[in-house]
Amino acid sequence: MTDKENKSKVISIVESKNYNMKGFTFIEGFPDLGLAGTIGSKYIIDKLKFEEIGYIDSKLFLPMIRIQEGVPIHPVRLYANKKNKIVIAITEQLIDNALAIPMAEELVQWIKKKGITKVIATSGARIPGGKIVYAFASNENSKKIILKNKIEMINSGLTSGVTALLMLHLRDIDVDAICLLGNAKNNADYLAAAEVVKTICTLTEMKIDIVPLLEEAKVLEKALMENIKTIEENKVGKRDSTPMYI
Repeated sequence: MTDKENKSKVISIVESKNYNMKGFTFIEGFPDLGLAGTIGSKYIIDKLKFEEIGYIDSKLFLPMIRIQEGVPIHPVRLYANKKNKIVIAITEQLIDNALAIPMAEELVQWIKKKGITKVIATSGARIPGGKIVYAFASNENSKKIILKNKIEMINSGLTSGVTALLMLHLRDIDVDAICLLGNAKNNADYLAAAEVVKTICTLTEMKIDIVPLLEEAKVLEKALMENIKTIEENKVGKRDSTPMYI
């Protein structure tokens, strides 16, 4: 594809390093309810020292750039690890619904082009009292992988956004695709993220220590409980006042 054709597209995948990804697993770590996939993907990238190999670009992305180590970085980035044969797409930016279709279509075309054979998408759910991680599949063969690894499967429900359309389009190509959903108790659920990472390790045979993520979950949970206690205490005897949420 020429530079002119690339610039005319709504979504463009730009590779700064030409990796042979035949037989790789693609992990999608876009933000969703609870941020388990995004937190977990970043943890994997940092712990296993993934190499940045490119980015996904669009003129329709929000004008919001993250600063890392003193310099700006692309909103949607691609990282790879040759040893584990994994490539990860990650962003901290919510993808607008208007971009969901072209983003999913471009990712599927790129996955086919690169010879990637497995996809693990991530999303979020809120199921009080349920399991920490759920999953659904793109096709019948992928369902077998979920059952074999004893992951709790969602048999019916609704999902939306880039992840939903990515899974839908992957249904029609010869790629095993599973979406892992972290059951979120809060807006940044580190416990769900740790369990998502643990499940990804099971599916990919990666080895990674999730204890630091679990420790972060304990710290966050303690802070939330203390905050809730403070709010409740402020309510006592002050029924006419409005509590401040920090």
